[in-house]
Amino acid sequence: MNSVRITKYDPQNRDANGHYTLVDEWTSISDVGKSFQGKILTMEQYLAIEGKYIQAVEMLLQKNGSSDIAIVDLENHTDETAMDLSEGKTISHNLVSDLVKLILREKVWGRLVANNQFEIHFGYDYYMYFVGESLTDDIIEELRIINGLYVEEVRSPYLEE
Repeated sequence: MNSVRITKYDPQNRDANGHYTLVDEWTSISDVGKSFQGKILTMEQYLAIEGKYIQAVEMLLQKNGSSDIAIVDLENHTDETAMDLSEGKTISHNLVSDLVKLILREKVWGRLVANNQFEIHFGYDYYMYFVGESLTDDIIEELRIINGLYVEEVRSPYLEE
């Protein structure tokens, strides 16, 4: 099964063990307003990166011809969400970007599954994984074109053994 990790983190800043420790980076929306590398993270900067993650998800959906996606292993961390979410619920394509925003903003968590074609996993510290046989080399190369994101062939820690 193919698996890639998609992040905003430049792999050149990983140590010998693959840990991202060489540069201080923001890791969540709660870091907006804090200083990193001598610069304050603004909401506009956060939203630009969030938009790239959403762009990657939408590209994967489009390339696989997926019109909807199910959320599994749902964890709801807020009462604020306007989406009616429940375990296994199918989310239409036009609402997937809203769901990804909720996940990236740590309001909910879950794995996204598309008709057994692929899965999208979200990790701590703004990590995202695409997993599945339908994740072709062509799709991986298109993901690499999204400026500001890095695609690495890494097994998702959320795959069941």
